[in-house]
Amino acid sequence: MHHLLTVTGSSSAAPIVDDSTQSDAAPECTDEIIVAPSTGWIGINWTELLHTRELLYFLVWRDIKVRYKQAMLGAAWVVLQPLFNMILFTVVFGAAAGFNERLGPEWGPKYAVFVFAALLPWQLFSTGLNAGGMSLISQQNLITKIYFPRLFVPSSVVGGALLDMGISMVFVIGLMAWFHVVPSVSIVLLPLLLILTIACSLGVAFLFSALTITYRDFRFLVPFISQVWLFTSFVAFPPSVFGKIGPRMQLLLGLNPMYGIIAAWRKILLGGAPDVLTGWSPLYLVSSIVVTTSLLLLGLFYFRRTERRFADIA
Repeated sequence: MHHLLTVTGSSSAAPIVDDSTQSDAAPECTDEIIVAPSTGWIGINWTELLHTRELLYFLVWRDIKVRYKQAMLGAAWVVLQPLFNMILFTVVFGAAAGFNERLGPEWGPKYAVFVFAALLPWQLFSTGLNAGGMSLISQQNLITKIYFPRLFVPSSVVGGALLDMGISMVFVIGLMAWFHVVPSVSIVLLPLLLILTIACSLGVAFLFSALTITYRDFRFLVPFISQVWLFTSFVAFPPSVFGKIGPRMQLLLGLNPMYGIIAAWRKILLGGAPDVLTGWSPLYLVSSIVVTTSLLLLGLFYFRRTERRFADIA
């Protein structure tokens, strides 16, 4: 509070302000605040992801409803799509190319279940690669208007593919019963293998979605990459049909995480099938774990590094 002092005896006297009170005034702020995007690695806010987990559920449910709401056959397409692929592989590779005969007299007639056992994990991975890679572009109207964890966009695609995988699994069980195929006792480890498959799918979804929204011409490469990856993962036939696998071929198979995953799925579901047909090897599984972990970390790193520009370039 200022103290006003007056001087009596003079009509022209002016009020005098006590100098001791000037120290109470707030000093002027000379600091300059600059708002700029952060640089370097942006850590993942796990607390935020945990608190907003309901949003991920609704995004998954929305994708499922949109996908089958106006479809004439509805959720039947979940089974029909891999079924058509199985028929195509059976006719083209099994009958025309004679790969079913190379499986031997025991597993040659069961070529259909041999293919479908590999299509289960591949269907999940392919959805993460194709639909997950295009998820940010398809949701650009959403990510430019409001803020929410952007990791939920490609994650919701993989989450919706899990439902498709569950429905296809019922069909595989029926197919195994038809061909009298008994799963291996290692089927108790199937949940762990499923987690590995999900991690691989999320890794490619994070990486390719960030690449596609940053470099728009990359979206034209995704279908081609998917087709090449399909055949290099030997979904339709084992690599042993070409003869002995050399060291160079073993290295290439080890660098492909989906080959070890698919071989492990066949090993578990096709009980009694020799390793030369399933392509199973513990080294391939270990390699898949290492490559999948690296792919997931790379996808998270690149996604978070480019996330600060999504709203500007979408």
